Formats: sequence, C-alpha cells, structure tokens
Amino acid sequence: MKTNTPTGSPFGRRYRFEGRGSARPQVGGFANRAEAGAALRKALDRIGPGGGRATTTLSDLVDEYLEMHQAASATIAKLRWLLGKATPTLGDKRLADLSPKDVYAWRLTVPEGHRFEPTQARPELR
Repeated sequence: MKTNTPTGSPFGRRYRFEGRGSARPQVGGFANRAEAGAALRKALDRIGPGGGRATTTLSDLVDEYLEMHQAASATIAKLRWLLGKATPTLGDKRLADLSPKDVYAWRLTVPEGHRFEPTQARPELR
C-alpha cells in the first residue's frame, strides 16, 4: 500500500462492499499487519455474508464511520456531536429497517432552530 496516511504507516485494509465492480475503500495507519487484519475482519463481520448490512445498526455505522474518517480531532468531535443527536433515538434500529419516515419523525423531535445542521447532506456521509 502507498503511505498516504498522516502516520506514514504502510499497513492498511481494503475490501469491496458490493462485489467486483464496486469501490474498494482503503483505510490505513495501522501499526502492523496484524492490526490491519483485525480491523479488516471486524469490518467484514459488520458487513455480513453476501456484502449486505442486514444486522448493522445506525450506531454501528456511526462508530465505523468515525473510526475510519481521517480528519482533524475537532472535525471528528463535531461529527460525533452531530451524529450523536440521532443515535439515542435511531441508534438501535437496523439500517435495513430504517426508513425516511423514521428519520423525518426523529427530525421533528429536534428543536426547530437546531434541525438543519445535524440533518443536512454532507459529502463525506454520502
């Protein structure tokens, strides 16, 4: 792997979510090959057989996203705070069962002046 991580570590992991033609994200910065392998196994266990996320909850996805997102610590803290607004209500819901109606109902529980920021579409979350 090329060392494009802040730590300069050549150890990383890659996998495909949706078969041969899909993107293969790379996550690096692991101290050694064993640590990278353990992270890969953890990610593949979350995906489950066949590449689906049938048993993954929103909380699982938020944790995975924050774990792999490479940004300044202030950015990670802000994302954790924003995503933390949804996880108390929707966190235990499986992604396969999460609907726009659920998100809309949750959004209405957020005070009106505070709804936009935690629910806006962010390029890094797409």
